[in-house]
Amino acid sequence: MSIFVCGTDTDVGKTVYSAALMARYSSIADVRYWKPVQTGADDDDRANVLQLSGLEPERFESTSLHFSQPLSPHRAAELDDSRIEPKQILTQLARLRERGPLIVEGAGGLLVPLTRNYTWLDFLKESGLPIAVVARSGLGTINHSLLTLETLRRHNLIVRGIAFLGPSLPDNSRTVSEFSGVPVLASFDLPDPARTKPWSPPDPDPAGLLKPDLTRA
Repeated sequence: MSIFVCGTDTDVGKTVYSAALMARYSSIADVRYWKPVQTGADDDDRANVLQLSGLEPERFESTSLHFSQPLSPHRAAELDDSRIEPKQILTQLARLRERGPLIVEGAGGLLVPLTRNYTWLDFLKESGLPIAVVARSGLGTINHSLLTLETLRRHNLIVRGIAFLGPSLPDNSRTVSEFSGVPVLASFDLPDPARTKPWSPPDPDPAGLLKPDLTRA
């Protein structure tokens, strides 16, 4: 199995959560990280997850497609005179999963386009990957989270839970879980960008809800 880390928006903490998952499960399984699409010349989530998790580079698959502009993948590809081919990503996913479980990080939110007629939602429907949703903890998260979870539910996709990253606001996570029926995977703050000591990843899955997906192929 594997897991897809899906955000409710951009910059909600998918990369940080992916790093915490890598740190949590690398000791008990040959889990690896893969980001199929990266946008922004100065952005490298693979390198960030590697650095935050403190693991060896061999556990991190190369990003398949990297575009220069920090935009939605479909537009970033167009501006680089390119086009994303979803079938190629799906083929590579199948090949990588033969080696063991993957943590697959998306780019942006659920309905971000990869092409002019294909979104991450379409990718999830074709791949069948179970999903861990990541949301920001603060103001606006109830609406964004419930919209994302409702869309996934309507398309009969498997959602293991939702994680909230940012300052502790437990009523927000409780409200989302109660309205959606989706369990909370974890709630923890983002690492301080100005930290002088290595980040110690918190447990991103205390109840082990993702363990079946990340400890077997």
